[in-house]
Amino acid sequence: MMLDIMTRSKIAITIKDDLLKRLDRAIDGKTIRNRSHAIEYFLDQELFSKAETALLIAGHKDFSCSTLFERKSVLEHHLELLQAHGVKNAILLLHESEQEAQRIAGDGSEYGLRITYLRQGKEQTGTAHALVQAKKFIGEDLFFVFYCHVVAEIDLADFVLYHRETDGIATVALSFTEKPKETEGASRVISAGIFCMGPEIFEYIPKEKAASLERDVFPKLAQEGKLGGYMFEGKWCNVRNQICFPSKRKK
Repeated sequence: MMLDIMTRSKIAITIKDDLLKRLDRAIDGKTIRNRSHAIEYFLDQELFSKAETALLIAGHKDFSCSTLFERKSVLEHHLELLQAHGVKNAILLLHESEQEAQRIAGDGSEYGLRITYLRQGKEQTGTAHALVQAKKFIGEDLFFVFYCHVVAEIDLADFVLYHRETDGIATVALSFTEKPKETEGASRVISAGIFCMGPEIFEYIPKEKAASLERDVFPKLAQEGKLGGYMFEGKWCNVRNQICFPSKRKK
């Protein structure tokens, strides 16, 4: 984890009593630590902590984004998450055999999105090359990357905020999961298949079509201190492998 070492200035402000009470109610000691942090948090979320484009990679021939999970298709889960966090543009990179995505999502207007459909083609390509295919639609701002077979309860605004504060090129969403029972008491951190990235990522992608983010790109970023990890406590499921980890949030 990278620490927040940004400098801060002291200021004096006046604020309505009822607004201050609402601000105090948001302080949970974890995500929001105190009043100053609450003001900073909500200002940053409103003014800066947005990524308006998401790339959904659904290029695996053995998995369809129409697969049902908790009575909805996996794709619907993703689109609803993007809508809830103000994402405006979604790029769907689909395997050539995928037939249901456009029927489910249409032009995206139902979710407040503009959707661009891309096809991977017959040749299986790596996850890094998927970014290259979508590059001209991504633009010059921060963007999300989702592996479509993963469904997660994640606060994308807080994810972006963390990414900006670390000043990295890519941040990996991480889930904390218990190890098998034979090693009871131990634990491990795993990638949740969701990423926040800046456009500088393209400078690190090899030309080979089989290039992988995890194998060929992230190690280079890590060596330069440009790869971050964001722990989140929400539910996380790999629908393709039927593996789920429940929310770690205290109720």
